[in-house]
Amino acid sequence: MAERSLGTLTALLVLVVSALGVAVPAAAAHADIRIVASATPSPAAARAGISPGSEILWESDTELNADLDVIAASGATYVSVDFDWNSIQGDGPNSFWWSATDRVVTAAHLRGLKVIGGLAYSPPWARPTSCPADTTHCLPAHVDDYARFAAASVARYGANSPDPALRASVTAWSIWNEPNGSDFSRPRPDPAQYARMLKAAYPAIKAEDASATVVTGGTSPAGDAPDGSEYAPATWVGLLYLNGARGSFDAVGHHPYSFPTNPLETHPWNAFTQTLDIHGVMTYFGDGTKKIWGTEAGAATGTSSVAVSEADQAQFVHDYYEGWNTTYADFTGPLLWFSHRDSGTDPSAWLDNLGLLHHDGTAKPAYAAYQAMTGAAADTGVTARRGTRVATNPQGGYYLLAADGAVTAVAGAGDFGSPDLGPDLARGIAVMPDGLGYVVLDGFGGLHKFGSANRGLVGRARTPYWAGWDIARDIAITPNGRGLAVLDAFGGIHGSRALPHFSAGYWPNWPIARALAFTPSGRGAYVLDGFGGVHTDGDAVVRPGPYWPGWDIARDLTVSPTGRGYAVLDGFGSIHPSGDAPKPGRNPAYAPYDHARGVVQSGARYVVAG
Repeated sequence: MAERSLGTLTALLVLVVSALGVAVPAAAAHADIRIVASATPSPAAARAGISPGSEILWESDTELNADLDVIAASGATYVSVDFDWNSIQGDGPNSFWWSATDRVVTAAHLRGLKVIGGLAYSPPWARPTSCPADTTHCLPAHVDDYARFAAASVARYGANSPDPALRASVTAWSIWNEPNGSDFSRPRPDPAQYARMLKAAYPAIKAEDASATVVTGGTSPAGDAPDGSEYAPATWVGLLYLNGARGSFDAVGHHPYSFPTNPLETHPWNAFTQTLDIHGVMTYFGDGTKKIWGTEAGAATGTSSVAVSEADQAQFVHDYYEGWNTTYADFTGPLLWFSHRDSGTDPSAWLDNLGLLHHDGTAKPAYAAYQAMTGAAADTGVTARRGTRVATNPQGGYYLLAADGAVTAVAGAGDFGSPDLGPDLARGIAVMPDGLGYVVLDGFGGLHKFGSANRGLVGRARTPYWAGWDIARDIAITPNGRGLAVLDAFGGIHGSRALPHFSAGYWPNWPIARALAFTPSGRGAYVLDGFGGVHTDGDAVVRPGPYWPGWDIARDLTVSPTGRGYAVLDGFGSIHPSGDAPKPGRNPAYAPYDHARGVVQSGARYVVAG
């Protein structure tokens, strides 16, 4: 049956591709293409991603944060994360160990990256007896075991997760990896068994999160081996349809590697141009409106026989995304580059050298090419993070405040603890000038002090407490660390004894105040109202800026280090600078709904919490 289906499908592919008559873009001479940096996000950015590989699961916190910062700074929208079934359920069908996965997914989500979860590989108890003893890369003996693992993963990280820190952190799920070849489907690929996996996993995933996107495992570049050890991508997809998998996935995954050949060159074995063949098969089986997701693509540098020069790798970045977003745009989804950083240092091993950066973190020309493609090669950019407020640490890094009061230290900021406030009660966070402590404000006006904020004048500071009345809105500490103030929803500024009296704006019984900030001297104050109005006292100066009368959409304000400007954040994530506040470049924080809540300027970048 399998042999007859393969022969029929091979003939079918010839007819389908011929009938489509789709032209493939020719590879331009390298000298004719210029990679230009831009501060404006390109249309390609929304469809661009990075696949970092499985090593990221086991990195130290320092390495993980550095790698994810590189990925976020690249302008990528998507990142793939392995959900290693073998480690998550290695102790048996009723055991779950999520720690490694939680750490990576949470860190990626905090950086505003959209996570694609790759559900693979089999733990010992789930493997068939034919599975070699030295590998996890065997399809499970019983597809229901895999479906239960998939359902548990989606329940934890999907749209309906009970944990707000993990909720909606993963929106797309890939079913296995490269199932069409024997490297990841030992001892040999089995299209019938894989189709059964899809048919079991798809309803299990949708039952936990109907909005999730289910993607077939990305097909590896391969030909149709006579011994069945590998299948060409289009052949494999056709066999899935012949085995009844139509309706059990939302998108088809593919790995359109072409190296050492340029992706735009037409060759029968070029997996990039084979994307057309896959779409032809999908169209034949009535699924032509679904998209093909390129969940891995790339090119190795180094000295191996398949390596390309670093200059050619940079050109390949341009050409991969140029072809994907022009000729293939109508029937494709995201395209993820593998990977962000070389996994090793042996120049003769091509698998060690697929990164946009060298193993030591220094950039190859390809990284700048990737940033140019996304529009992230900007001067002042924006980093998007999950949270309700954000505050910088003078010693470096910053803090994200979650709705329940949890404080996350980012990029080297010291961690001094968090209050347990319960759902949606945290309102603000202010950092001590020495960088060794902070104060968290709750909605009733409660001050929760950590580190050096427990000492000195701030440690002794008292402000009003409105028990049971959610009226506190923001908190600020003076630049000299000798006083603090709380803003109430009506615009009242309630300062500690050491603070001068400020009255920037007050609207009795109208809860329209949104944010409070001091000038660098500490002798002036800004209050932001919900319409974008900025009200001042002391040496603070109002500057021309946005104003939306009657539209409560302004959310936060950050003052430039010089005090000669500020920037207002609206609820959509847009940043509106005034005075000498820098103009933002690419802004991944923007979304067309009211989600953004906090903004600070951190170095040359803005950080937005939402």
